[in-house]
Amino acid sequence: MLDDSSNRLIWIAVGLALIFGMFETYNGTIPKIIESVTSTTQATIPVEHTAYAYSADGTDRFSTVYPNLNLLSGSTKYTKDSPKIVTSNKSDNDFHINDVYVKNLKAGTYTMSGEADAPWCDHSSTDRQEKVGLWLVSTTPNLDVNINLGKTVPKTFNVPKDGDYEVRVNTYSDDSTLVTHKFWNFKLEQGSTATTWMPSGSEVKDSDYPTFVGTYTDHSLSASNDPTKYTWKERN
Repeated sequence: MLDDSSNRLIWIAVGLALIFGMFETYNGTIPKIIESVTSTTQATIPVEHTAYAYSADGTDRFSTVYPNLNLLSGSTKYTKDSPKIVTSNKSDNDFHINDVYVKNLKAGTYTMSGEADAPWCDHSSTDRQEKVGLWLVSTTPNLDVNINLGKTVPKTFNVPKDGDYEVRVNTYSDDSTLVTHKFWNFKLEQGSTATTWMPSGSEVKDSDYPTFVGTYTDHSLSASNDPTKYTWKERN
């Protein structure tokens, strides 16, 4: 026969087992219940989505993000209809577009974009002919910052030092064949999101902003990239 102390130990063990069992049940079941309730609640809450465009059907420069102003001054000079034209036969021709620039840029994370009539490439690539390169380079003396965007444009990168910067492009040939390339819509903006091209704050006009705003409502947190889902109205 067990003595009183042994009985007490048995009951303590049983009690602990019950406590741990209840904890495991709570720990495994309650989060699932909460998740289920949250999902069900979310499915019943209407979410309005907004997009921006430059045409009444939403197809011209459609974006679900309102465009940031351009940090680069002078980019309005070079559009698709009036691009910067660079001609060279050099195997590596670096051309500084010194009238597209930014003064007193602070170190930090930025996203840069631009367009060209040829594919972008890494400067270090061995397959560069008939391709072009895009750069942000420092003009402040002794700063020595040269950022090549590579083959992925728009590109997010870190600017390591405060200073003045300008746009540079590279064209690549074989030292004999003359090649001509066109460049336009240069843009630099703070952060990691690329938005539709805009002029700088000192150059922007009211007509540069998106002229149409589209909206629709559903129960999803993600906005559609299909302009036909939106009802479009002209901006006031």
